[in-house]
Amino acid sequence: MNKLVRDKVLSTMEKQGKKTTSRILNDEEFVKELKTKLKEELAELDEVEFGDREHFINELADIQLLIDYLLKINKITKEELNKFQKEKLKKVGGFEERIFAEEVNLKDNDEWVGYYIKKGFKEIK
Repeated sequence: MNKLVRDKVLSTMEKQGKKTTSRILNDEEFVKELKTKLKEELAELDEVEFGDREHFINELADIQLLIDYLLKINKITKEELNKFQKEKLKKVGGFEERIFAEEVNLKDNDEWVGYYIKKGFKEIK
C-alpha cells in the first residue's frame, strides 16, 4: 500500500485474516502523507456530480479531517486560521460574486507574469 491509512483500517484487515506491516510516521513524513491524501480526496471530490449531496458531504468531511490534522501537526489553531481567512477576505475578497476571469492582458515586465505561468496559465502574445 505504502500510504497513510485511517487508524482502524489495518486492525480491520487483520481481523479478516490479512497480514499487515506498518510503521509510525515522523512529523515531516506525516505532513507529506497528509498532503498526498488531501490531493487524493480532492480528486475524489472532483468526481462527485453536482447535486449529489451525500457524496459531496462525505468528501468534504474527509478533506476537513485532513485539514484538521494539518492544523494540529503545525500547531495552528482554528482561531488563527479564521483570523488569516478574515484578513485575506478583507485584502483580496472571497468568491461571493462568482467572478470567472477569462483573460487578463499583462505587460512582459508585470510582476504577476511569472506567478501565472508557474500556475499553468497560458501565455498568449
